[in-house]
Amino acid sequence: MPARCPACGHRLTELVHGCCPLCDYVIADEPVTNADHSPYAESEHFGRKAWWAMCTWVWGAGAGRLAHLGLMRPSPASRRFGRINLLLLALVVAVCGLTLSGWHAVEIVPDAPDNAPQSPSGKGWYELASLPAGTPIGHSGPRRIIAWWWNPPQALIGAALAFLAALILMAVLMAILRLGLERSLKRRYRKQGRLAAALSYATAWSLPLIPAGLILALLPVCRLVAVADWPVQPPETIVYGLAAAMALLGVFMWWFGLLRLAATVPVRSRRKAAALCGLWMPLIAAALIAGSVWGLSLLHDAGTLSLHMQW
Repeated sequence: MPARCPACGHRLTELVHGCCPLCDYVIADEPVTNADHSPYAESEHFGRKAWWAMCTWVWGAGAGRLAHLGLMRPSPASRRFGRINLLLLALVVAVCGLTLSGWHAVEIVPDAPDNAPQSPSGKGWYELASLPAGTPIGHSGPRRIIAWWWNPPQALIGAALAFLAALILMAVLMAILRLGLERSLKRRYRKQGRLAAALSYATAWSLPLIPAGLILALLPVCRLVAVADWPVQPPETIVYGLAAAMALLGVFMWWFGLLRLAATVPVRSRRKAAALCGLWMPLIAAALIAGSVWGLSLLHDAGTLSLHMQW
C-alpha cells in the first residue's frame, strides 16, 4: 500500500475496499510477482529455440535464481515448456508399455508332467526366438525358458494404454501440486501467481527419467539373445537394475527441486509448502502410480481376452 493517495495526497493508514477513504480514488497494490523473463520465454520474441538452455538454466539455478523463478507468473511459454516435457515423459512410458506387454516366455521344467502349453491358443502371436534344435535341456534343475513369443497388437494396445494413463496421471498430479501449494500459502499470498511458472519449468527435472525408459527398451534384446544361446548373454537383471537406478535418480532430483522451490515462498508459509512437496506429494504420487499400474494390468488382460489375443 502506498504511503499517500496519488490523487489527493491523503496519508493512508488503511484502504476502504481498495479506495482512498477521502477521495475514493481506486488504489491497487503493486504486484509482488513479475512477468516471465526466463530464457525460454525471452527466446520466443527472437524466434530462437531455447528448450535445452532452459533445462540447464533450471538445473543450475542457485538460491537467487530460484527466488526469481518462484515469483514468475504463468505464461504461454511456461505452459508450453511443461507440456513438452510431460509429453516426452509420456512417450517414454509408452515405450515401456511396448516393451513389457505382449511378450510370453515358454518355460519347461525337466521331468515335470504338467508343463505349460508351448504354442498359443489366441491370435497374433509370433515366435521370435527359441533354443536351437538339439540343445540338451536336462532331466532335473530349475525352470528353463526355451522360446519367446511376441504379440505386436497386444504390445501396441499396452503402449497406447500406458501413454494415455501417463498423460492423465501427470495432469492430475500437477493439478494436485498446484492446488496444494496455493492452499499452503497464507491467504494474503494467494492469487498472486507464485510458483505457477516455476512448477512448469520444474518439469525439466523429469528428463533424467527418459534414459530409464530407453534402457528398459533393451529388455527384449536380452531375452532373445538368451534364448538364442549366443556367446554373450547379458542378464535381464542388469537392464532392470540400470533402469531402476536411473528412475530413482530422476525422481530424487525432481523431488529435491520441488523442495528447493518450496523454500522460496514467504517464511510463514514455508513449513506447509515443504511438507506438501517433501512428504505428501511423494505419497500421493506413489499411491496413484501403484493404482494406475494395477488398473492398467486388469484392463489390459480383459482387453486381450475379449480380442482373443490371450496365450
